[in-house]
Amino acid sequence: MKEEKCKVSENINIKGKYYSMKIETAYIAKKSRPGNFVMAAVSTASDPLLKRPFGIFRAAPPFIWLYYEVVGKGTELLSQKKKGDFLTLLGPLGNSFPGLENKNILLVAGGRGIAPLFYAAEDYVSRNNLFLIYGAKSAADLNLLDKLEALNMTGTYFYTDDGSAGKKGFVTTDIREIIETQKIDLTISCGPEAMFKSLNGELKGLDVENYASLEAIMGCGFGICYSCAVKSAAGDYKKVCADGPVFRLEDIEW
Repeated sequence: MKEEKCKVSENINIKGKYYSMKIETAYIAKKSRPGNFVMAAVSTASDPLLKRPFGIFRAAPPFIWLYYEVVGKGTELLSQKKKGDFLTLLGPLGNSFPGLENKNILLVAGGRGIAPLFYAAEDYVSRNNLFLIYGAKSAADLNLLDKLEALNMTGTYFYTDDGSAGKKGFVTTDIREIIETQKIDLTISCGPEAMFKSLNGELKGLDVENYASLEAIMGCGFGICYSCAVKSAAGDYKKVCADGPVFRLEDIEW
């Protein structure tokens, strides 16, 4: 990992409170792998003091992209960055998704969880049969559909809680049927905790490997502060930043 002062190349409002930021960062872009994240200093002042974690959405050296939602002061400040502004990043951090070839892979994204899974999809799609389940609260929260379509995945399934886009339901609504019909070997998921709890129940008993990229509040990003600790199924605690963010789904206590 390395701390870099990086230049903002673009900061685009995709829709509503969702943004995509393109950042010039030679070292992080070159070293990053799907699943990695960065810690971003959203302000040069002391408030907020701590950096914020963001999963890497895309990487094409010398650039990376972040996809984020404005949910508080930190992301509000980030949304105000303009082309040519500078942003201090620490990264790449965390582990990465497994290297896979000739597999039937199902990506499961809930809301902002699409960010690291998009990076994985770009990496996997040429060597695997790739399927995606992408769910959100409403059409206003279901973004990047044009970019996802351009990847030419084998199959895509979209859901919204209110039925305003795709099929009404949750990412787990048809997941067992999809896994069985498409002969899925492995799932990779990212989203809110409630989604993981539901997934863990639905996937039990199926002959598939399951990986989860966890989201967590972090203070440091590299294992010092323990603010991102989660309880494992074995009863001990794992640090999302240093032991993850990618874990086997069943290794975490849901």
